[in-house]
Amino acid sequence: MRHTLTILISTLCLLCILHAEITIQTRFEPNRIALGSRAQYIVDIIETSSNRMPVPEPIDSFPIPVSGNLSLTNGRTLSRSQMEFVNGNNSFTHTQSLIIDANAPYTGNFTISDYELAYKGQTLTAPSVTLTVVERTADAAPTLEELVFLKADLPDSLYVGQTIPIELKLYISDHVKLDLNSFDRKADGFIVSDFPYNKFTRSKETHDSRPYDVLTWRLSATPIQTGPQDIAFQLNLTNISSPRSNPFGENHPFGGHSIFDDFFGNRKRFDLYTKPASINIKPLPQASQPTSFSGAIGDFRMEVHTDMEETKVGEPIMLSVKINGTGNFDRIQGPTISESPNWRSYDPESQFESVNTLRLKGKTKALRVKNRKPSDALRLKGMKRFDYVFVPLQAGPLDLPPVRFAFLNPATGQYVELKSPPLNVKVNPSLNQPPALPPEQSASDNSIGLTRSLTSEEALLTLDYRPEPARKIEGNLLRSNGFYFTHIAVLLGFSAFGLCLKKRKRLRNDADYALIQAATSELKKARRAAASAKDATQFYRHAQQAVRLAATLRAGKNLRNAEQSEIAALLQKNKARESLGRLFASANAHRFSQQKNATDLSSARGQLDTILKAL
Repeated sequence: MRHTLTILISTLCLLCILHAEITIQTRFEPNRIALGSRAQYIVDIIETSSNRMPVPEPIDSFPIPVSGNLSLTNGRTLSRSQMEFVNGNNSFTHTQSLIIDANAPYTGNFTISDYELAYKGQTLTAPSVTLTVVERTADAAPTLEELVFLKADLPDSLYVGQTIPIELKLYISDHVKLDLNSFDRKADGFIVSDFPYNKFTRSKETHDSRPYDVLTWRLSATPIQTGPQDIAFQLNLTNISSPRSNPFGENHPFGGHSIFDDFFGNRKRFDLYTKPASINIKPLPQASQPTSFSGAIGDFRMEVHTDMEETKVGEPIMLSVKINGTGNFDRIQGPTISESPNWRSYDPESQFESVNTLRLKGKTKALRVKNRKPSDALRLKGMKRFDYVFVPLQAGPLDLPPVRFAFLNPATGQYVELKSPPLNVKVNPSLNQPPALPPEQSASDNSIGLTRSLTSEEALLTLDYRPEPARKIEGNLLRSNGFYFTHIAVLLGFSAFGLCLKKRKRLRNDADYALIQAATSELKKARRAAASAKDATQFYRHAQQAVRLAATLRAGKNLRNAEQSEIAALLQKNKARESLGRLFASANAHRFSQQKNATDLSSARGQLDTILKAL
């Protein structure tokens, strides 16, 4: 009994030593702003230990009680660690911060009252904090939103499957220089083209009597779900300039310090995002939908022609179908051509040419450069060509089957069906047709007498149906296949047993090898759990775990608690880094919101696949 009590007391003492002290702090930064300026609501979870660096725990949600129509958007997390050694004592501190942009609609005091948060089996209380918003004065420094802002021209409604161009414009005031770090989007109901970082146009515009440099990127978006669909874009930027003097005056509210000073005085990262927009996605009309419609939406024309007007039986000709116009060329399939007993046809080959490529054919190189536009990559205007191969099966004047192509005109909401005119081809008898067999040849004769050499096509199509000679079956057991297969199976069994023993020994002695094996097994489980997740909370938890385990395998070190920036450093492709940012941003936004509605995870699963393939 005494020994049991001693062990219990020792265990409790050890747990007290290993246990980290956890505190929570909240603040607005800054806590006093002018109307129209942006503040940040920050929650810091601070863990301190004298034994080792604390390992953070993911938080499913923040039950933040918002009052007074204060808007909290763009939630993200930031982690940092610190180690100190003072007077022979170690101190390990890890801080996990939630940062949310706060926008006030009017002046006054906006208070977020205290609330409870569950973390590592403890109940923490986030203290209340107040943001004060006052009227702007005439000599106040401009806000960050006045110096730099982001806009996107979006329509009010679209048809599902309709591809549209989007101009994303970054307005930059004078005296401001920026670095572009990353691009993100919130568009679960859309397929959005990759962001062309280095392909933009530059122009000058005046907005509210202030001149701006405008950088314009062209994207394309295709809705894949009907109903109201939200879409928004975000850029992460860093200011890289600090002018010698303030061109807007020295008088500032709140004691001479403002966001203007923060923006220009230090190298600082910040996010810009377009105003969230909701587009009504309409279903395709079912009434009078032609059978030849396969998803084309836009305004098109069709041209049909053949490469020859005369041929011979068995000699192929090419039927070319050209679709010209503007619309979703990526979704245009080759028109289905009905079968004909007079022709044997094959699936078509397709090729797309943008409108600029069509205009530049035959012109000088200087003109080619002059007319180059970023819109070439959007594939929304040009010509798509389909080449069909037809082989005539009989002689005579034969009509090729008609070509039908239908599309939906989004301007009118009506279907348009295009039909090719009859194309007649003169087919002559083939000079290489084999003669009839002589009547004296026996039908049971296995040999086939050839009176001429075969063409290359006939040689490929000719099959030899003569039976192979019978194989002799040996009666000796030592020469049987079963004897050898049995011994090979026994040998493989012993080899597998030896490899298993070797692997167990290596797992005990090689820590790096054990880490890789454990991470591989855990990654398979996390991927299966993410694939079978029924709700967003389970999916994002397992998805982030899978990404961190894949990063562990890629880096060869334990990254089970890695931050987004550590994982992004392992990715070489911009598309994978964008998918990583979108996945973690969506996971954080879901964790930090109080909404538990069902979420469409198809896009998020695609992002997870892109990241795991890149790792």
